[in-house]
Amino acid sequence: MLKDYEEQRLRKRLLSALRQNGEQPLLYFDTYGYTPVNALLAYIRTLKGCSGVTLNDIRQVVDHDPEHRIDWDGGALIRATYGFLPGPKKWGEEMEPPPQLFYGTHRKLIPQIAEGGLLPIANEHVQLAASPADIGEEQGTLVLLAVSAHDAWQQKIRFYQGSERYFFAEAIPAAYLSASVLPERR
Repeated sequence: MLKDYEEQRLRKRLLSALRQNGEQPLLYFDTYGYTPVNALLAYIRTLKGCSGVTLNDIRQVVDHDPEHRIDWDGGALIRATYGFLPGPKKWGEEMEPPPQLFYGTHRKLIPQIAEGGLLPIANEHVQLAASPADIGEEQGTLVLLAVSAHDAWQQKIRFYQGSERYFFAEAIPAAYLSASVLPERR
């Protein structure tokens, strides 16, 4: 169990990462600000004095936060409840994407995505990963969607490369998302 001062220090670091207060996108975030908790934990462990942080430590911080600034149900995804910054100021250069990109999101959002596609809600963009490994493993509440990026590009949807691992787009219609994880439309 963390001491009070350790809990406060970890809370500050978690919120900084979840609110994307860094210059480069070090973590994958879906449109609603969710990121895989295991990726967040791996990142936090790289910070000075945090190499021994565990998922139980994160749970303690979430449970003891009087302002409920972190949303985590113990599943695969976690986010800041408010203060999530609208993505990187510079999206990068517009360029043709690879044939396929990936998007990870909360299972409960799949019906909305099936209906309206990927839309920037908490951000000014949709963040897409070049590899599923940059998002995390499909487990619990995390669902991976494949994006037919090349097909979308041919239909004049713009893509911007933010780094080797991430691309950004203003929106992705549902027609370009993997049908294997989307529910049938009725």
